[in-house]
Amino acid sequence: MTDRTDSDSEREIKIFKELASVAKLILVPNTVRHPVPPAPDIECQVQGAGLLAVELVALDSENTHTRLANMHATLDCWKDAIKTWGPTEQERLRCSCENAHLSISICNDAGKRDRTRIMKSIQEQLLKKPDNFIGELDLESSSDKCKTSVTVFRGDDIVCGPRIFAPSGYEWQMPQICKIKQKLVDKTYKTSDPMDLFAYSIHDDVDSHIKSMAMIDRCVKRYLARSQFRRVLVFNSWPTRLQRTYSREVTDD
Repeated sequence: MTDRTDSDSEREIKIFKELASVAKLILVPNTVRHPVPPAPDIECQVQGAGLLAVELVALDSENTHTRLANMHATLDCWKDAIKTWGPTEQERLRCSCENAHLSISICNDAGKRDRTRIMKSIQEQLLKKPDNFIGELDLESSSDKCKTSVTVFRGDDIVCGPRIFAPSGYEWQMPQICKIKQKLVDKTYKTSDPMDLFAYSIHDDVDSHIKSMAMIDRCVKRYLARSQFRRVLVFNSWPTRLQRTYSREVTDD
């Protein structure tokens, strides 16, 4: 069996260990492995239970991943916009923003291109202001998609600024329950070990809507019995907790 050593493997092993701890599974040290498909994501040994194979599935909405990626790209967009100015403007922005904190409201859908354009507009306004300016910037009208507001603060504790605070507004999203079905029915795994499915959420609570857990119940009850898995464990976020455990005996009504 060949182990994968890329960052995805390391991330999945880390997630598995955290979920296993929440599920009160005591792992035998140095037995957690990330084998090559078509084996499941994880193979390990559990104290008192022996060998175990685990497939992981993240239920967070694709929209959630997009909005968070957009948010995390904001500082890089600031740097990209800075590069479009001449040396004089770059140096002035560097000096005037060294102790600045920018609180920016940007819509979740604004991607890297839009955010770079917005950062350029912010920089343009800052170049028109005194170097110690504090307050709201009056940006040129943005499209409905990218309406933006910016407030400039300053602090003696801020160095190597600007600090940029551009949070992503939370939007409830239905977890991707279809992914549970895909794991239970549409994939074939090569393992001789007992196998569990760990379905987890990092950002979108699986029970944040009155219907979501009922939909998960129906999905698992319909497909678990015909799958390779003996159990499905559903984990929630905020904080991480074991929300539901389904055993192979669960079948259609």
